[in-house]
Amino acid sequence: MPLIAVALASALSALPDIAWERERSEDAHQLTLCQIHRDQLMDRAESMDTHQQAKAVCDLLAREYRQKWDFDAHDALATQAVDIDELVRRGDAVEVPPGKADYVFD
Repeated sequence: MPLIAVALASALSALPDIAWERERSEDAHQLTLCQIHRDQLMDRAESMDTHQQAKAVCDLLAREYRQKWDFDAHDALATQAVDIDELVRRGDAVEVPPGKADYVFD
């Protein structure tokens, strides 16, 4: 029985951390509720000042959500990454020749 517990614990420890998915869904839910409330204020013909405040809050939440969870922007940054040859060419990295210990079949 203890062997099964060890195997189960090791299998569960290898599971990926999905806390970011929960956080992203909470942020999306908060943004959606804000937009619904903003639209209800507009439909009820509330004062224009109240509607403008709700619109400003929703715009702020939308900007934060896009900045934090926009994977296209993250992918664009990743494609701008430089390779090692470019770093050596610019002088930001130094190419080191392999030593004798680096060769396996000598």
